[in-house]
Amino acid sequence: MSTIQESKPTIEGRIYIGNVDFKAEEDDLKQFFEGLTVEEVSIPSKIRKYGTKTVEKHLGFAFVQFKTDADAEQAIEKYNGQEFKNRKIYVKKAVPEPTEEEKQKKNELFKAKKAEQAAAKKAKKLVKAQLKKSDASENASEASDAPEGVQKVESKPTEPREPKTAPQGKASDDTIFITNLDYKVNYKTLTTLFKDLSPKWIHVPTRKVPAHIYKIQKAKGRSIFNKGIAFVKFADHDTQVKAIEEFNGKEVNGRNIIVDVAVDARIPTEASEGSEESVVPEAAAINGDAASEATDVDALPEPASEESV
Repeated sequence: MSTIQESKPTIEGRIYIGNVDFKAEEDDLKQFFEGLTVEEVSIPSKIRKYGTKTVEKHLGFAFVQFKTDADAEQAIEKYNGQEFKNRKIYVKKAVPEPTEEEKQKKNELFKAKKAEQAAAKKAKKLVKAQLKKSDASENASEASDAPEGVQKVESKPTEPREPKTAPQGKASDDTIFITNLDYKVNYKTLTTLFKDLSPKWIHVPTRKVPAHIYKIQKAKGRSIFNKGIAFVKFADHDTQVKAIEEFNGKEVNGRNIIVDVAVDARIPTEASEGSEESVVPEAAAINGDAASEATDVDALPEPASEESV
């Protein structure tokens, strides 16, 4: 099925000029288009106040109204890409100012994009905090497994640890946390596993190794093992629930994986306890283990066009 692109309406005989020198005046543009029947030149500006001083500053674009549409077309063909006051200008047909409905629609799209970026940023903080917690747990485990004969630094007696409990926080609406992964499982393995659920992103954090070891492994074509955990984000909550129901306990590379909901636990800092700005995201999962980082967010949406008049 083909789609027909709607072309924007244009104003007869009127052109838009971009990248105009900020010091250019109307007479300069009239002289620039000498030979064509220029009826009106408009250079939008803004009034700025600096203390007691008021300054009118041009915005870097202009509109020119010709007597005929043929002159406007000729101006575009002849002057687009040419230099005006040492700046290369671009010339095109001017379009009418957008309607209130069009402005509202554009504003809604912008807000939706911002909300998506905020959600992606929050997810990134969540998994980075979980990865940090995982590293701390792994380092503690390695220290306890030191071989005999290695001198251990004596430490002060510590109080008995409290039993692990499920982290307190807000459960994610679309992200799952996987543990008990085979250490050779990678992004491709999980992409194939969850392909029917169309995940938005998958992250399998790898173990940290010294730089020289990493170079040796890479030179030999060997991959770095994962941490035994992973994160998968889906399009919505229903897909997340379906993933947990279908894959929790499923055997992957000889190990039964544990699939659960990721949790965003937040802990207030000592400096300003109770303040919203002092909340520090500490990501976790229902089963109490750690995690990793998310994908980058898309770029900010482009600003509204100046070409309308």
